[in-house]
Amino acid sequence: QSASWYPIESSAVPETAAITNFDIWPDPWFQNYSVSNLGEFAVAAIFHDTYGFAHRSKAFLNCAFAADAPAHCDAASSATEHKTISAITVGVLGYGRIGHQVTTRMAALGADVVATKHHGPFEPTPPELRWLSGDNDRLLREADVVVVTAPGSVRNLINSTSLDLMKEDALLIPIASGSVDFVALQAALTKRQSLRAVLDVWPSGCWDDESASCGPPYGKADWPVSPTLTQLPNVFPLPGMAMRDTRFWQGSAALAASNLQALLNGKPLQHIVRNATKKEDVVLTI
Repeated sequence: QSASWYPIESSAVPETAAITNFDIWPDPWFQNYSVSNLGEFAVAAIFHDTYGFAHRSKAFLNCAFAADAPAHCDAASSATEHKTISAITVGVLGYGRIGHQVTTRMAALGADVVATKHHGPFEPTPPELRWLSGDNDRLLREADVVVVTAPGSVRNLINSTSLDLMKEDALLIPIASGSVDFVALQAALTKRQSLRAVLDVWPSGCWDDESASCGPPYGKADWPVSPTLTQLPNVFPLPGMAMRDTRFWQGSAALAASNLQALLNGKPLQHIVRNATKKEDVVLTI
């Protein structure tokens, strides 16, 4: 089972199989590592949106190397114009461990950074922030980029009301799917083409934070969200990569392999989610 937040439907797994989780690594290293990755992911998303290398490179290649170049190239004033990190305000909605990872990185890069959290104290203001408060509405109105680092248990924090408060050309980066009303988000992004979202979390399918369904034979087939949302030109959809880099998968593979070796040698398995309930030596490591 690849993480507790991407579960399979254990009732669909034969009783002859034990289920183990292969990506739980020892605390405190795993927790620090995962939170750090989320902060770095938010920075990458902001840079991608600010500079748009892929789009600009494609446009440049299509015109600059054409037979009639540069007749169809955009003027330099539009082809190269972009904001810089130091010219934007980044708002972190949910200033906790993950939020701190985002704010320290963005402040170090020169961004103006503000943040909110549910409970005080709010002073003294952390050195990387211009202000810290409980006023989410103020943050939504001021920020060019809104990074939602509140836990997914805070349901629908990003809804039609909060989206209406955001700047017309704001960028949204949610870290947990539970904090987003995806129906309201789709409606807002459809109506407001300059509003943008980088989406790496999803409310359904194998990507759901809480009740994933990862497809046959151990769950029903399901989409992450309405395909219409992912096809909007102002949405950048991603497959849940924020916490899953090379080190993550290498460590996960090593743990899965150690469980298989333990099974062959008749030794106890690590990180058991569910024991086998019938007398057959089978382990399902997903």
